[in-house]
Amino acid sequence: MERYYFKIQDQDGVLQPDRGFEFLDLQKAKDEAKMLLAEMAVDGLPNEPVDSISVELQDTNRVPIVTFRLVLEAIPHGTHQA
Repeated sequence: MERYYFKIQDQDGVLQPDRGFEFLDLQKAKDEAKMLLAEMAVDGLPNEPVDSISVELQDTNRVPIVTFRLVLEAIPHGTHQA
């Protein structure tokens, strides 16, 4: 089993937990990172000035592997204001 870390960025800033989590393989760790991001979105979508929330998956040495990010963007159409 491999140990992975999850660096979290949300409205409150960046959280780099000290505790790692063990998974059977990289895909299981990626699935968990996506689940963490979904749970963060349930707790609240990003607000200005921060337009995104993210979970960065790191390996045993805290080297980033992949970042999953949710971006909230308002795109106005026509003369209506967003």
